[in-house]
Amino acid sequence: MNTKVVGLDLGTHAVKVCELVTSFRNTELVGFASEPVEVGEHGEDKRPTLEAMAQAARRLLERRGLLLEPIYTAVPADYVTTLTLEFPFSQPKKIAQVLPFQLEELVPVELDELIYDYQVLKTNEAGKTQVLVAYVKRALFQSFIETLSAAGVDPKVVGIGATAYDTLLEYDLRAILEPVAVLDLGHINTELAIFDHGVPVLVRNILGGGLDVTRNLGSAFQVGMEQAERGKLSEGAISLPGDLTRSPSGVDPTRRELIAQACHAALQPVVREVKRSLVSHSDQSGRSLSRLYITGGASQLRGLPEYLSTLLGIDVVPFDPLADAHHRLPEESGKTRPYAAKALAVATRAGLSRRSSTVNFRKGDFAYTGDFGFLRGRIVTLAAAAVLVVLLAAMVVVTKKRVLQAEHDALTNQVRSLSKALLGEETDDVDRIFTVMMAADHDEAKHIPQESGLQLLADVSESIGSDISIELDVFEIDLERKKLELKGRTGSGGDVERLVEALERHRCFKNKVTQDKLEKTMDEKTKFRLTATSQCS
Repeated sequence: MNTKVVGLDLGTHAVKVCELVTSFRNTELVGFASEPVEVGEHGEDKRPTLEAMAQAARRLLERRGLLLEPIYTAVPADYVTTLTLEFPFSQPKKIAQVLPFQLEELVPVELDELIYDYQVLKTNEAGKTQVLVAYVKRALFQSFIETLSAAGVDPKVVGIGATAYDTLLEYDLRAILEPVAVLDLGHINTELAIFDHGVPVLVRNILGGGLDVTRNLGSAFQVGMEQAERGKLSEGAISLPGDLTRSPSGVDPTRRELIAQACHAALQPVVREVKRSLVSHSDQSGRSLSRLYITGGASQLRGLPEYLSTLLGIDVVPFDPLADAHHRLPEESGKTRPYAAKALAVATRAGLSRRSSTVNFRKGDFAYTGDFGFLRGRIVTLAAAAVLVVLLAAMVVVTKKRVLQAEHDALTNQVRSLSKALLGEETDDVDRIFTVMMAADHDEAKHIPQESGLQLLADVSESIGSDISIELDVFEIDLERKKLELKGRTGSGGDVERLVEALERHRCFKNKVTQDKLEKTMDEKTKFRLTATSQCS
């Protein structure tokens, strides 16, 4: 059975969605789309409101017909804080019990003001477990959920987008063996996630992104934000001061230098924080990163991989989320690759369902109850299915009735046939036939047998008892001839005598048992043959 899974990336510049179809064996990407976030007049250089992002998500999901599908998304990056803890045990119940006490000592606010969850990263041979703990302020998360709900968007799972990239890296041998990082350069925020042995060990949100580049370009050329955004997409390039080799050709050198300087100045704070995080990880783990993957809308800036590689001293490459994903996107889907990573990662994690532990803030008071809404949205389908089930049940009842009626007619015919032989006339009155047969004790042809073959066998077995050891070869009861025959071996002739006495105590064989044969075998056992005439009918 195929199931559709929807991954939703609530970006500040555009909302993106990935549609996955999951089956028992595989997961396939069947659709990608985006919707710009409307910021209003003169709001191009400001952060869009949560309401604007929610409305963009509503428009996008409604256009794609996905509002009633299970939706998986991530909390805004600047809402969440993460930290890594280690516990001397691996049992989930123990971790859940101890975690609140650990957090009380580490976070600067009361736990009642927070919503937190954790994800198991790894457990070593000594039984120690490393977990990634994430928390958001309750008031912020409540506002987030209520705003989405007001727009008709009810996500089933709300986690952390950066940690989900491991689902797209798990086919990369380098990401499994060596530390790597994913840098998601967004419109306002930049997310950094470092993965070691395929699990996230550090997640950071850094203020800064494509909007800062647009602002610097607008300031450098004294143009509005809309014109600066168009210029960034057409001519935007970044390089170290004095290096114009990677800037677009056909552009005046002075203009190229001005563009490079503006982009460099805008991204310097981001690069500085990324470098600090990489150095910190290297110092703590003793393992240096081998590669940095870049994604997000701002990652399309020309010359950015070479620029970052020079400053950070590591290999920097664009992240291709579709490299190992089975998808049915059109050939021109290459343009979507920088934008689809987070939505695809979130959806893939939900679709694979491999991880027993993952961060989900929709718990407790904020637990997902949208399954009922999902059913309401399909009430017509459910009603039709219910009618079909009732019709099928009625057909089964009618069929059973016909089968039982046929059996009843067959039994009635048998009774009529027997009554002709017993009473001389045909009748289906069972009570009358039974009364006549019970009253006819003097007529052996009409009365009910006193013993059945099964009952006679049980009575004989009980009469013999368990203290006599007998190996029976033949135990035959002929009800028509009223004969019983036993052939077998026993330990001694005395056992045979006891067997005869036991049989004669039965009311059907009193003084009617004959010992026809008695002889010794080569293994010193007594071979016998007994016959008896039954007095019972």
